[in-house]
Amino acid sequence: MMRKALILLCSALFLGGCLEQPLKKPPQAEITIEGRRISAVQGSYCWEEVCADAKYSSAFEAGTEIRPVEVSTGTRVKIRFPEEPDHLTVAQWTDEHSSSEVKMKDHAFAVPDKEGLYVYELSARWKEGDASFAFSVEVKE
Repeated sequence: MMRKALILLCSALFLGGCLEQPLKKPPQAEITIEGRRISAVQGSYCWEEVCADAKYSSAFEAGTEIRPVEVSTGTRVKIRFPEEPDHLTVAQWTDEHSSSEVKMKDHAFAVPDKEGLYVYELSARWKEGDASFAFSVEVKE
């Protein structure tokens, strides 16, 4: 009887400890365009030994999942995270197969002077792991 009670108590403590652990995810990107915060789609990530694959086949597909934000040519995009990543790159996609690295200064970059749809892929890395995010803009004059 005592043994069963001890096993039951240990099982309850183990399960209770597992349930109290919050799901660990990377910090979310905070993207601001002309003073308004916009949404980004979470891509694949690995964070403290937990990995999750995105449901999208490409950054371009992920970025077009949400409605693009309409902006004027040359508009500045600011990117921040609640916890500053050790490394951050931004790629600009013009279609499923064409991308180029975006140069940032002071956590910001300017959209192109040419009209069109642009998808931006953020790749961030911290000591706890890495993550990708995507969003899109429609540049108009």
